[in-house]
Amino acid sequence: MKSNKCQYWGNDSEVRFLLNLIYNRKPDNQFSNLDISKLVRLIELHKILPFIFLKFKKYGVVVPPETASYLKNQYLFSLKRNLCFWREFLNIVDIFYQRKIAMVPIKGIDILVRFYPSFDIRDMCDIDILVKEEELTLAEGALKELGYQKKLYGLKEEYWRKKQCHIAFWKESISVEVHWGLDFKRKVTILPNLWERTKEILIQNYKIRVLSEEDALFSLALHLRHFGNILALKRVLDAANIINQAPNFNWNYVLEESKKGRMQAAIYFILMQVKLFTKTDIPEYILNSLIIPRWQKKFIKEFILKNSFHITPSLKKNYLIAHLLLYDCIVEPIWYLINIPYEQFCKFYNLQPYTNKANVLYNIRFLYMPIKLIFCPKQQEEFLLAVIVILYLAHIFIPCLPLPY
Repeated sequence: MKSNKCQYWGNDSEVRFLLNLIYNRKPDNQFSNLDISKLVRLIELHKILPFIFLKFKKYGVVVPPETASYLKNQYLFSLKRNLCFWREFLNIVDIFYQRKIAMVPIKGIDILVRFYPSFDIRDMCDIDILVKEEELTLAEGALKELGYQKKLYGLKEEYWRKKQCHIAFWKESISVEVHWGLDFKRKVTILPNLWERTKEILIQNYKIRVLSEEDALFSLALHLRHFGNILALKRVLDAANIINQAPNFNWNYVLEESKKGRMQAAIYFILMQVKLFTKTDIPEYILNSLIIPRWQKKFIKEFILKNSFHITPSLKKNYLIAHLLLYDCIVEPIWYLINIPYEQFCKFYNLQPYTNKANVLYNIRFLYMPIKLIFCPKQQEEFLLAVIVILYLAHIFIPCLPLPY
């Protein structure tokens, strides 16, 4: 059965108001007919406050004084922070250039300066850069020279190096995340020509090396696999802007590399978000060419439609469900959950790492995790959660259960 948007939020005035602004349509709703606190909550949940504030100004939307004052203050704070990040990023560019360390900006700062018309339209919370893994020590030295200190968040550095793909560095209120990969380490190689496809562009008289537009899209899609608000419209608008502003966007490259690197589900997920919530034209043959099961495509669409505008979303439940949908083979996320890194297990269940309690629960995780899932409130996607439990138990009693690696 074809999904109907109206059955999920068609009668929700706040959602329709928000989407009209995203579609570049002047909203016909008056604020008197809206739940202002709910609207602001949705705007903040989707991390698009500066974008919506500027839309209000563009269309002359009359906002209640208290709300107008709050939105303006948050907008100005975001702009000030963005400019601070940009100045600091240029300092990083300088020292990396001097030391001949290969580096490209990724995610927020890259997308903001390349695909948005001004610094005030998109919020940022940190600076993300990508380096070659063999130059990670050099990158760390350069950042320390600028006054940055490594921040491990109470975890062992071995965990970040072996089980993650980034390490954070802090200086005062500025966080720089140094990535040496776009996804967790897997045996399958992803985007082997990424560095060869980078290019230099001129921004404010600075030569800055950047990812290709296609690899920038991959960086957004792969980030969906990391814990966080995977349904935020900010990332959807980012993806739409990348596609819209790349006149020669190479869809064949996206299809080929997503297949080779087993990233077709992640690409389908983000393209479906773009298709549902923006006016960007995603060719139907692209969605059809991404080879994942029909049930998975259906679940992805239903999951996005049902959960994108919950006013109080459960990030953990959304992550668990989406985790099954963002991999080409359903066994792969099951394998990851069965062999979840100790530190990630502690973070997910709010446990203090390296304590006796955390150690015990991690050692009996094959029982603890299914029990936690079983006693969660029921969801429409309970079938997917049941699959997790069944495969957990199957792996315990049938060790020969095929795993992706």
